[in-house]
Amino acid sequence: MKIRTKENKLFEGAAEQSILNSALKANLVFEYSCKTGQCGVCKTTLLKGEVIELQLQLALTEQQKQNHQILTCCCAPKTDILIDAEDLSALHGIEIKTLPARVNTIKKHTADIIEVTLRLPPTANFNFLEGQYLDVIQNTIRRSYSIASTSSQKEISLLIKRFENGKMSDYWFNQARENDLLRIEGPKGTFFLRDNSKPLLFLATGTGIAPIMSILNSLDNNPDYQQQHPIAVYWGNRYPEEFVWQPDFKKLEVNVTKVCSKPNQDWVSETGYVQNIAIQKQPGLVDCAVYACGSNAMIQSAKQQFTQAGLPENQFYSDAFVQSY
Repeated sequence: MKIRTKENKLFEGAAEQSILNSALKANLVFEYSCKTGQCGVCKTTLLKGEVIELQLQLALTEQQKQNHQILTCCCAPKTDILIDAEDLSALHGIEIKTLPARVNTIKKHTADIIEVTLRLPPTANFNFLEGQYLDVIQNTIRRSYSIASTSSQKEISLLIKRFENGKMSDYWFNQARENDLLRIEGPKGTFFLRDNSKPLLFLATGTGIAPIMSILNSLDNNPDYQQQHPIAVYWGNRYPEEFVWQPDFKKLEVNVTKVCSKPNQDWVSETGYVQNIAIQKQPGLVDCAVYACGSNAMIQSAKQQFTQAGLPENQFYSDAFVQSY
């Protein structure tokens, strides 16, 4: 089957392979994040033809399905099709690789949050765009983590949160030692800074701050970047001790608002949910480019509230953390 995009990119599809994977195989990169149908990032419109649903399109409403919207990670072509999907040229040349990696350091921030640095072989050429994620493979277990470091740094940094009864959490928090040998596969995802010519608004929950750290530190270290517009970060956590990142920029001016949903009596910043605080406090919201990373619930709520407030949907970019066990 032939798959064509509205911008006239043409590639082959197969009934047993998702549209997204067929595109990636053809060196085209459409929007995607979780690849499990839960986040909705890969949503597009089916303009012509028919598709087969390979897995449940959990992020779509019935109304969206009636409007011929599909998730490219969940659907395969049944006939030749035409879709309204954009090829992201910035990701061309970013090659997904599987590489050995050793645990360099493990820093304990709290009982449930650690920062891990990984070192790659000296000959490894691991290129990524700040904001992307990778998979860590330990024996037969594979988990996805956003990259907290920048592409210019020698080591890869990850912020990792413990999940109760999580298999990979058991490794990270109970077994992992410096110099352990792992594998990584990446980079993956389409969460990266598209356009810095607008005011930037970042939303994060928990360790979803990691790719935002990467993006902002990259901007701060870029000698060609001159800040012309406001940058705001709204970061939400349950407990005060979970705010483990302390921003320290050389030239960027960033307004960071911390939002705690279960504060203690000493808490002096905002209380509640990060998306609610952002929509209350952020001036000029509809003119911003919004980047949201963290829990799927936060992202779906933020997108709904922000678009209802007038933010164009194509100015909202997201990377949802979908839990694996």
